[in-house]
Amino acid sequence: MSNDNKPKTPKDTHYAKLRRAHRDEKSSSAPAFRPRQPVPPGETAADGLVRLYGLHTVRAALDNPRRRIKKMLVTRNAAERLAIADLTALPFEAEMVEPKDIDKVTGSDAVHQGVLIEAEPLKPKRLD
Repeated sequence: MSNDNKPKTPKDTHYAKLRRAHRDEKSSSAPAFRPRQPVPPGETAADGLVRLYGLHTVRAALDNPRRRIKKMLVTRNAAERLAIADLTALPFEAEMVEPKDIDKVTGSDAVHQGVLIEAEPLKPKRLD
């Protein structure tokens, strides 16, 4: 808060004008809303495959007998959370990696939670 009992000096007025000019310039040149720039994606999936990532999504895919998984990238922590004790026991290729390796595939903004799978897409069901 300012103390209104003090007399204004030329220095106070000078800085007030500078602040006002900066504020006005900033508000007139920049739009209030800037649309989010698309994040460049990581590598693309192999032809005909989809990428699924995140603990709940991957758990649902693992539990789905119709889902044909081709490859899994998983961190040690995510493997523990998914209760996967032995990667070699899985019926598809699985690799223990660091989170940054999955970031390279998904892009750095993806919330992969340490696990990614590549799988064949499911056939669409008809809505009757």
